[in-house]
Amino acid sequence: MNKALKSTILLFIAVCFLASCSQKYPDSPEGVVLKADFNKESGEGLEKRGLDLMKDEASTELAADKAWFSNKKDFSVSVWVKSESQTSDTTIILSNADFRTKPMGIYGNRRLNKGISLYSYKGGWGWNIGNGNLHYNYEPVAEKQPVADNKWHQLAFTYSSKDHEMRLYYDGDNKAVLHIGDLRENDFKSDYPLRIGGDSITSPPYRSFQGTLDVLNVWAKTISSEDIQNEFEFYSKTEVNEPEMEDDIFTLVNWNIWHGGTHYTKEKDGFDGIERTIELIENADADIVLMQETYGAGSRISSMLGFYYYEASSAIGAVWGANLSVMSRFPIDDVYMIEEASNYGKNYAFNNGGSRIRLSDNKGVIVFSNWYNGRKPEDLDGALSAWTGLIENAEETPLIFGGDYNSVSHLDDGIGESGHSKLMTGAEFTDSYRHVHPDVESHPGYSFHTSTRRIDYIYFKGNKLEAIEVKPIVPNFKGIGELTPGYPSDHLGIVARFKIN
Repeated sequence: MNKALKSTILLFIAVCFLASCSQKYPDSPEGVVLKADFNKESGEGLEKRGLDLMKDEASTELAADKAWFSNKKDFSVSVWVKSESQTSDTTIILSNADFRTKPMGIYGNRRLNKGISLYSYKGGWGWNIGNGNLHYNYEPVAEKQPVADNKWHQLAFTYSSKDHEMRLYYDGDNKAVLHIGDLRENDFKSDYPLRIGGDSITSPPYRSFQGTLDVLNVWAKTISSEDIQNEFEFYSKTEVNEPEMEDDIFTLVNWNIWHGGTHYTKEKDGFDGIERTIELIENADADIVLMQETYGAGSRISSMLGFYYYEASSAIGAVWGANLSVMSRFPIDDVYMIEEASNYGKNYAFNNGGSRIRLSDNKGVIVFSNWYNGRKPEDLDGALSAWTGLIENAEETPLIFGGDYNSVSHLDDGIGESGHSKLMTGAEFTDSYRHVHPDVESHPGYSFHTSTRRIDYIYFKGNKLEAIEVKPIVPNFKGIGELTPGYPSDHLGIVARFKIN
């Protein structure tokens, strides 16, 4: 870095530790290690002194410690951004990843570089973390979470090293929770400096965010959702409004969407598989979605629905995108994942991952998305054993286990091809479809295109839950080897309406 650039940085970067750091909003959480208010005279910014990356410095290295961001350290980052430029390429807001070794890529391309990147793309924003071998990212659509609408937006992320959990925020709202446990064996710590804007030494260089930044804070701790929300409300002068359930009724969809909904395109088939998936979920009036084979489509689907998002990690998921996810109209308060290896040969996150959903101020439900090899009920047995405490507490907080079990229920044929359904009923879960439709002959409920039997289920437990209605997401799902025209998956989505007392 040349002397002129260093001098420029010193003029607008205020690096401070708690002892000398002046707080910019009431009840600011302790532990600030970097505060940048920029102090530019551009007339832009929350306090009219923001950094305009199109007029001032296009690329700025921050006086940050590289050791702050690693698997073993808690940290939190918050920054405010404003732009009216909807560029089609990736523009960097904040990053410590070195893109000289491997390109960042867009959507289908892998962003494996060690480090963290906060960026903008097509008027929206995105976030990525990698360790050189695996990566995770969240990239909501600009229609729902814009940063190029000429308004100020708060972007933030927090990391808990104990839980291997990353929480991502947009305008004070915790939009996504990603479990990044697969990165723990190979640290995501980068040897590249933390910088604002693009990387001038990459060829070709990555462009800087086409807008203005202000009030950048870095904490050496995991600050709370309330802390993030307080900062947003202080600067925006608006409150974060979270949706609540109406009439004590919610609708849940369980669906294996078949390799992330990628099998159909408008060019080849006349419709887009992901768009059709979103359409059918909206038509079902879903409040909660338990998804299998999410594979990279989760941030797009959940953000288009306007839902909160939880992604469970797995070795295969970190490359393609997670297998299991939970999407919810209502806030996600807590998440549940088993990191140990399952009998399937991967960690349990490939088989089982859950979330606690806050339906209202005084009512909640815990939901799990599941995927199992039909020949190995041991993986389900391991998951049920891990969540014994939640199962025993189901009368207080009800439980729902939905998923693709890849096996026929003993309730349908008296035998069953595996022990999955017997394990679930043995743990006193109720099969919602068979509960509402007890006659197997009139309601076989087949859910896979090569079979006339069920392999996808929504089980529930707890006297507070009542299954009102259970039905297929489309009425004309075909079986015996035939795919339904215009339907985006090889599995049938199941829709269940519940009343919670």
